[in-house]
Amino acid sequence: MTVEFGILVPIFVLLVFSIVDMGHAWYMKLEITSASREGARYGSRYQTDGNGAHIIPNALNPSIVTWVTNNFTALLPGDANLTVTPGGTGYTSGTTGDDLTVTVTATKNWFVVNNFIPGLGNSINLSSTTSMKVE
Repeated sequence: MTVEFGILVPIFVLLVFSIVDMGHAWYMKLEITSASREGARYGSRYQTDGNGAHIIPNALNPSIVTWVTNNFTALLPGDANLTVTPGGTGYTSGTTGDDLTVTVTATKNWFVVNNFIPGLGNSINLSSTTSMKVE
């Protein structure tokens, strides 16, 4: 009984930590997908200044990059290196109907899995892009 326990416990522990590691990668992917959607929505909404003039997406205060970073950095690990890249014709023109894209990337550093899967590397880059029409 002790021998079987000694053989199976390391395999079981490896399996549990691998599930946790992959689950964390999935969670991070969901968070950056949500961040890109929310960033695109924030930038594509019709917003006005104090005089009622339309504000184009690249002139928003706070900017799309700052807004996404402030709202989603706390939900990711500190070493995720979250980057936000807005773009598209709608980002610079602000014309109704033009596309505004927001790409969010983050780095997932593996806890355990990389030690057991050859060629996986120490980290993986996760990315999500959302495109919305400017209102």
